[in-house]
Amino acid sequence: MRGETDRLVDTGLIEGAVVDLVVRAANAATVVDAQRLVAEFRGFSGVRSADIVPALAPVAGELDLTERLPVGPAQWGQELRVEFSAVPARAELLAAASEIAAAADRALAKPCRAVAPPPLHGSPLAWAITIGARAMILTVDPARGWCALSESFTTVLGYDRHRPPDFRLLDIVHPDDRPAVVAMFLACCAGRQPDQALDLRVCTVNGRWRTIEVVAHSFVEDADVGAVVFSGLDVTAQRESERTARIEQQRLARLVETMDDGLLMLDAQGHVCLANRAAHQLLDTGVLDVGPEHDPDDEEPLDWAEVIQRTIARLDPEAFRVDRLRAGFRSRRAVVGEELAFADGRVLELDLVPVSGPARAGDAADGGTLIHLRDVTARVAVRRGLEERSRGLEERNRALVEATALNNEFVASVSHELRGPLSSVVAFSHLLGDSTSGELSEDQRTYLSVIDRNANRLLRLIEDLLLLSRLEARTLQLKPMPTRLPELLGVAVAERIPAAQAAGIELTLDCTEGPEIVCDDTRLHQVVDNLVSNAVKFTPGGGRVAVKAWPGPEGEGWTVSVADSGVGIPAADLPRLFSAFFRGSNVTAAVGRQVMPGTGLGLVVSRAIVELHGGSISVASTEGVGTTVTLSLPTRPARNGG
Repeated sequence: MRGETDRLVDTGLIEGAVVDLVVRAANAATVVDAQRLVAEFRGFSGVRSADIVPALAPVAGELDLTERLPVGPAQWGQELRVEFSAVPARAELLAAASEIAAAADRALAKPCRAVAPPPLHGSPLAWAITIGARAMILTVDPARGWCALSESFTTVLGYDRHRPPDFRLLDIVHPDDRPAVVAMFLACCAGRQPDQALDLRVCTVNGRWRTIEVVAHSFVEDADVGAVVFSGLDVTAQRESERTARIEQQRLARLVETMDDGLLMLDAQGHVCLANRAAHQLLDTGVLDVGPEHDPDDEEPLDWAEVIQRTIARLDPEAFRVDRLRAGFRSRRAVVGEELAFADGRVLELDLVPVSGPARAGDAADGGTLIHLRDVTARVAVRRGLEERSRGLEERNRALVEATALNNEFVASVSHELRGPLSSVVAFSHLLGDSTSGELSEDQRTYLSVIDRNANRLLRLIEDLLLLSRLEARTLQLKPMPTRLPELLGVAVAERIPAAQAAGIELTLDCTEGPEIVCDDTRLHQVVDNLVSNAVKFTPGGGRVAVKAWPGPEGEGWTVSVADSGVGIPAADLPRLFSAFFRGSNVTAAVGRQVMPGTGLGLVVSRAIVELHGGSISVASTEGVGTTVTLSLPTRPARNGG
């Protein structure tokens, strides 16, 4: 009867067959009966297709010739879908189709209640395997009802399979999953074997949902069985793990996609299997959408070999870098921080990191290679600028060192040449002032005093310059020897007591006993004398200068302080205090007497000598209150000059 698809060839025969089909549909008792009627209806001339399918399935035929008849409760979403070959055939056969849909609807509406398990038949071993199976095994007889054959139905869901509650099997299936399991059951009732498993949410006796992976087998045509057999495994934990892994994978994918750095994942054969958006942009592939929701099947696959060759062609002539990367990939050796400069000025920094896969036979398998790309054009430009500036600074430093050396050499030479004549001036001025050289008038003695004072000042300046040049050139050698610091301080202070008394200043020394200090006593005496001399010079009459010294804890090192109640130093001058030839802005402040101006080298020379001993010097001062200079000296010098 299927030979003609566009017209009915024998109206009388068709009408009789339709009437017979309608009568049998009215008497159909089960879904299996209804499915057999559907199969028979498909053989009618004028019917192109007829099936009970999910209502959401797309319509394949012509809409004008397709009839969709609901089957079962609306929430189950099933319908009998019939495509006719022509309008007359639709008019002639629609009543039969409607009656078949009604038969299927009545069969599905009948309660499918639980029944007791069948009695033991067949092999006891087969029954033992069935009852003890890990999977839940249930049979659904379209005519009788359902029953559970395995004990896992009780252990997983909590229902007693021997005394099951009086409910339909669909009642414990989640409402959203019922359409899918009904469609599976209908397919089995039609004699078809579903090729896919279903995940169903099933309610336990405690009201909790478990995820069951269900497969179905049709035995409705088997006279000894006549039922649909469902087999289900509890996969709740597995699905939860998969869901968690999927969420983490999505998070990782979003993280990878939001990175500004490019990431490429290569498999063991060197083929690109993952690339984020930044990698596409850095390598200029032309691909714009590579997000987690992007379907790569919607477009032509990217030829990564061609992309890589094009990228290499854009590089500056630095083939050795590419060869090094290829060698690292072949030998599975990490390459980190490789810079690739392009002809257009861009610079990409690349990391090549081998990835280990799951272990095989005790060794980590090749899990591919991760390539990390970063655009470092701006950083490289800054670095190159700094390198150029550094080279310029090095050149200027060399020139400065040479100029300093020449300056020191010049100062030493000039100072040496000046010291001889000045020594003669001082010596002859002393001879002129000697009474054996004849009587001098008062004016002549005044003139000789000025000559002697200024010549000695020049000599001190020359000595300081010579010492400073030797210190800066690191040619001054210390002559360390064990020294008792209290004695050294006593001599230095005693030498300045006459000048202090003449100025009306109280000069005191407070020094406790302590360990010997290894130092160049001559140079250290020079430092203390310089500090005490400055303190006396800039302290008004009636003031006080106190020199104190004490050993450090456990006899390690000494601390020496020289404190005065003098004019102090302005705060603005303190940062420049140890600069050569610098003199405080208040050196002309009245101290109640005329003082000899300094050279501005005393503190500079003192600090150099102290540091040569491995110590340090610091100054604390308040203008109008006074100044305290503190020395910290190790017991032994850290190094021996030069």
